[in-house]
Amino acid sequence: MKTRIATAMLGLTLALAACAPQPAPTPPPPASTETKYQGLQALKPGVEQDITATLKVNVVMVGYHPTSAGQVAGPRDVNVSDFTGILPETSRSIARIPSAYGKDEYTGNSFKYQYNYVYASKAFEDEFFGHLNSIKQTTYVDADGETRNIAPTVYQQAYNCQDANADCDAPAGNITLPVTSNVWIDGPSTEKWLADNAGKIGVNTKEYTVFLVNWYGRPDFQFHTYTRTGTQETDTGFNFGRDRSSRKLIAWGGTASSDQSNAKRVWFYDLSAGPESWTSNWDISHPDVDDDGVADYRMPPVWEYGTRNRTYRTFGKVGPDLARVVRYVAVNLLFTPSPIYRAALTPPQQPENIDVNVALEQAAGAADPQNILKLDLLRDRVSVLQPFAKFTSTTRQSPLAGDIASAYQCFFRLGDVCSPDRADPDGDKLFNLATNELKALYAQNPNRYIVPVYAFNDAQNSQGGLLGVATDDGVTGTQAFVNSFLTPDLHDAGYGLTDTIVHEAGHHFSLSHPHDGYDSEQNLEYGPGGEFMFVNSGDESDSVMSYIDLGRTFGQFNLDSQYRYLTSAYLNNASAILGALQDNGKAKVTDADAKSADALFRQADAAYQGMRYLEAAQLAHDGYRKVVAAAQGAGVNVPAYQWFNRLSTQAIGEQAAPRRATNFLPTQGTAIRPEETKFQRQLRLSK
Repeated sequence: MKTRIATAMLGLTLALAACAPQPAPTPPPPASTETKYQGLQALKPGVEQDITATLKVNVVMVGYHPTSAGQVAGPRDVNVSDFTGILPETSRSIARIPSAYGKDEYTGNSFKYQYNYVYASKAFEDEFFGHLNSIKQTTYVDADGETRNIAPTVYQQAYNCQDANADCDAPAGNITLPVTSNVWIDGPSTEKWLADNAGKIGVNTKEYTVFLVNWYGRPDFQFHTYTRTGTQETDTGFNFGRDRSSRKLIAWGGTASSDQSNAKRVWFYDLSAGPESWTSNWDISHPDVDDDGVADYRMPPVWEYGTRNRTYRTFGKVGPDLARVVRYVAVNLLFTPSPIYRAALTPPQQPENIDVNVALEQAAGAADPQNILKLDLLRDRVSVLQPFAKFTSTTRQSPLAGDIASAYQCFFRLGDVCSPDRADPDGDKLFNLATNELKALYAQNPNRYIVPVYAFNDAQNSQGGLLGVATDDGVTGTQAFVNSFLTPDLHDAGYGLTDTIVHEAGHHFSLSHPHDGYDSEQNLEYGPGGEFMFVNSGDESDSVMSYIDLGRTFGQFNLDSQYRYLTSAYLNNASAILGALQDNGKAKVTDADAKSADALFRQADAAYQGMRYLEAAQLAHDGYRKVVAAAQGAGVNVPAYQWFNRLSTQAIGEQAAPRRATNFLPTQGTAIRPEETKFQRQLRLSK
């Protein structure tokens, strides 16, 4: 959060130790060295700043080769020149939902990119594709214990027919290569092999690394898809990776490291895999796959570039298309994304105690709560996003009846519009009810931060399949509530409440989806639609923030981002507090503490520049706490911002409305968008 906003809006106040009558105020004396901090290097009292890092991004071609000197570019040639005019030089992270309220709010994280282009050697390619052959699956054991042969997925068959129902007697005339077989390849194992063996071609995978893979054209090529079958839905045990064709993928990466000081950062993207459902690249016949009236740009299978058939795309587009994937997926959505909310939950006093408070609204006849919610596991999984706070968890169950049932029905507009004069005519009733309950909870124990979760367990299929949403306060874009929903249809589809709440709590603590985000050089927010339909491939990564239901925890890219956000938040809030101390003549008495904190922030910066982000956040947290303690020792109150005590009662039209969008088509600047579109929901629920 901008520190000048933190200081002005939150009203850092000086509480004098002595309350004796004071003489009439006199003009302040000229500033002197005794009234200002001297010698601080990292901290800048009262000044907002960014931590700027130069990041090396490795772009590794495996199975793609440059055009030979003097030769005409041919199919599947990929040259560095394809990337240089497309990839960004810099970025600056922005808090997307707060910024939608009219003024850009930066997180304090800026980047300069250095790209390292590497073409894998033939020996590396032979070893890698040999490894894929060695780990491929041709059979699997289904949920009933039966061994089954692996066949082309529903979407590979749909590609053959160019029909979503895969209903044809012969391949469609406009495809180049019918898919006649399929093998499964484990995504995490492939990621690990690349991370562990990249040193053979001079690539350090502790740096952000994209592997652009093409198996097609080799004599050992096999039709293949990637998946992850070693994880199950937390509550139901459903195996999405095994049992859904829609979870057979063309990309993977971002698995979290158990040793954050030596984490590896890999994502691979393979256009010779699939075709697949998630990026709709099975469909090369229909320009508008989501029926929103706008043509959708996808990356087809690599063999559809530049053939004498009714080619989908010219062969000269392979390199630029891969460059678009690197920019708009890998760099913007995975490696250095912008959050949707502030990581500083209650600036300038950031919480040391956090309670995940789940209100389970249980309908009569709905699924047994014991089978759909694992509270301790939920708490432990989200705690990594605020790693220096002590977490507790609380649950309170009540019937889904009366006022809460009425609010629930309003939220999904299961009747008349409930609050037509309010900015949120459907959600206002639930928001007000929840806000009153939240105030009561804080009155009982104000010395904690509450993550207020409302989990609705319905016995009827009363809504169309929404799993959850993390809402803001409707005034400043501050995160407010986590809502999670379960119906019989959703439960039958494999869902409980635990994983959904972890996902939505991830939003609440700041994180965005890996399929939508922001490009700061272009001031462009976008998601999977229109010219950016292909960015749905960002979901093909190990993260509970994805929609593919193959990750149950926060991945490496999530952790890197969150710890960077926290490092900057601690730095800028510490600077804001020092600014208030300095303005109130307390610099001299807190100078030693300020210098001690400054030393910690310098160490934090060194760790940050070295990509040891958890260490950086820890050091920044320690420096921040020193500043808070110094302020309190000097008689300065450092309050915790509580959005619910600053709400306006204004009706619609009396305050500036935020920018909103009903889809994920690109917009200039940020906007508040739906949790998912109808098309995304269809994908998520597809077979």
